[in-house]
Amino acid sequence: MKKRGLSDVVTVTLIILLAVAAVVIVWAFVRSTIEEAGKDINADCLKTNLKVISCNVTGTGVVVENSAGGSLVNNVKLIYFDSAGTASETEDPAGCLNMNPLDRRTCILDLANLPAAHDKVDAAAVIGIGEQSQVCNPSGRPVNCA
Repeated sequence: MKKRGLSDVVTVTLIILLAVAAVVIVWAFVRSTIEEAGKDINADCLKTNLKVISCNVTGTGVVVENSAGGSLVNNVKLIYFDSAGTASETEDPAGCLNMNPLDRRTCILDLANLPAAHDKVDAAAVIGIGEQSQVCNPSGRPVNCA
């Protein structure tokens, strides 16, 4: 009786080809995600250390500092938190444009855009201008408004 089957060389070759095909298929799905994530990373945001120094409860201003070693901050976005922890944002406060490292500025608020009740405030740096701008993550250290 003659037995016919696949030789060991053919079997190993087929397994290698299947493994390569699996890697190519997985890479096709993962590649676009990795490339998009890389575009969202801004080294300037990693170097920027923007922090809120003080907050005036009457809404006249929030003192913000761009710490040493950071990048130029083109603008500031203020994030207000109420007693329940709900956040609301205000953009383009006057007085906080083009902050160099070690700059300390009072961001003047438009009272019409200020949330009615706010207990804490945090700040996020805006790097770049127009369509090229990117809002960095907030400092994560909100300050109580006195």
